[in-house]
Amino acid sequence: MCFLINFLILPIKQEECKIKEEINIFVSIQLSKKDKEPLYVQLYDQLLTMIHTGRLGSGCKLPPVRKLARYLSINPGTIVNAYKELEKNGFIFSSAGSGSYVSSQTLRQHSAADYEFATDNIYMDEVLKPQKNSQAVNMSSISLNPDVISVEQLKKIFIEVLDRDQGRAFSYQDSQGFLPLRESIAANLRSINIHTSAKNLQIISGAQQGIDIVARALLKHGDYVFTESPTYPGAIASFLANGAKIIDIPLEQDGLDMNVLEKNLQQFHPKLIYLMPVLQNPSGCSYSLAKRDKIIKLAQKHNVIILEDDYISELSYRTKLLAPLKSIDRHDNVIYLKSLSKIFMPGLRLGFLTMPEYLAAKLLNVKYITDISTSGFTQRIFDLYLREGYWEKHIKDIRRIYKTQFEFAYKTARQYFPCDVTWHNPEGGLSFWLKLPERFKSKEFCRKAKENNLLITDGTNFYPQHMDTRHIRISFATLSLQEIETGMRILGAMFTK
Repeated sequence: MCFLINFLILPIKQEECKIKEEINIFVSIQLSKKDKEPLYVQLYDQLLTMIHTGRLGSGCKLPPVRKLARYLSINPGTIVNAYKELEKNGFIFSSAGSGSYVSSQTLRQHSAADYEFATDNIYMDEVLKPQKNSQAVNMSSISLNPDVISVEQLKKIFIEVLDRDQGRAFSYQDSQGFLPLRESIAANLRSINIHTSAKNLQIISGAQQGIDIVARALLKHGDYVFTESPTYPGAIASFLANGAKIIDIPLEQDGLDMNVLEKNLQQFHPKLIYLMPVLQNPSGCSYSLAKRDKIIKLAQKHNVIILEDDYISELSYRTKLLAPLKSIDRHDNVIYLKSLSKIFMPGLRLGFLTMPEYLAAKLLNVKYITDISTSGFTQRIFDLYLREGYWEKHIKDIRRIYKTQFEFAYKTARQYFPCDVTWHNPEGGLSFWLKLPERFKSKEFCRKAKENNLLITDGTNFYPQHMDTRHIRISFATLSLQEIETGMRILGAMFTK
């Protein structure tokens, strides 16, 4: 037996429901109790079809639960379950005391179920697919050039740690991390106005593990996470793997589009916001002071946690370095994540995150489950590296080296690129984020670059929905000045073909 029902949908605003002459929309719904699918699933599927086809437009109000249940002669709980599933997946939203409405952002939201993700979208090619062509100019890698590391200093630290600690240098550490290292990091953070203590620091094996720990500790299936667009693909993968629904917020030259952010905060109530406020990866933008203040206030107002990924702030070439977002966090809404591998030695997997006290137990438990503890030997090495002042010297040295490369890369790009290739000039970092002219698509462009012995990064994977096909990232991290010039010349020739 099937139930046929006509019900009235009232619009919030006439224009939002696309009503011109009439104010009533009649929709027919058919449910069958003989169907193997539960009734709430049938109702969910039919409402979803109406949303996708535009029969239920953005902003349309859905019928009250009891009214719809009465029309369909079914239990109100069935309606509640269907509405819950629609809301969980971002297709509708509820307003207390007002009702449920069709979301205006349904096409921007997605889940792991409809997102295909490959590990080669996250990591550098040299990690997963070592290049056979050694003649290629590699403008895809953002790893620090090993040649800028002082091996003599490292040898000295290695020997000193082994002489001091003997076999204990290789023993398991507390899962939270080597206490002296946590104390050293806490002292170092004070220089950038982050005031924390060793007990609120968690040592991790790189940024990817830190993101995954936060995701596992905080997210439940169906929770919303806001990310920048574009953003780091590894973060996207981790959030989706933990059942989150991602809402990507467009980036402007000075940070997130605040109008879109505020609108979505009111609508989706996210559990987490993932940001890179200084030298964002891949765009290179840094947030303005006004946007930093606004984001902190919004996080407090909406009771949402921010995961701040300090990607590579030490490589700012400004006279005065930009402080992290965490430095103005007065309500402990920001988890500050820092990978030390990116600006030290990538193979020594090391990083840390700050833990608000109310989240510390959850984060510690997940870290223990993940890998018990990070390499004790690596932690002892870096602790001594900090205490002996080598870290400060290392940062000064690589900033000086890469500033020269940055300026040369920028100059040669301006020399070889036509005016219809655009990019925001960052104030630091190891790469440029280019927007291709309309006649090019990034995937095909990267393929042709490889044929010309040039390796560059397709920007499509930095967008959660893979909708953008006109951006590429080029890096000078591992290149000499001559190789930078060669790479820019090859790109310039490709643009003019």
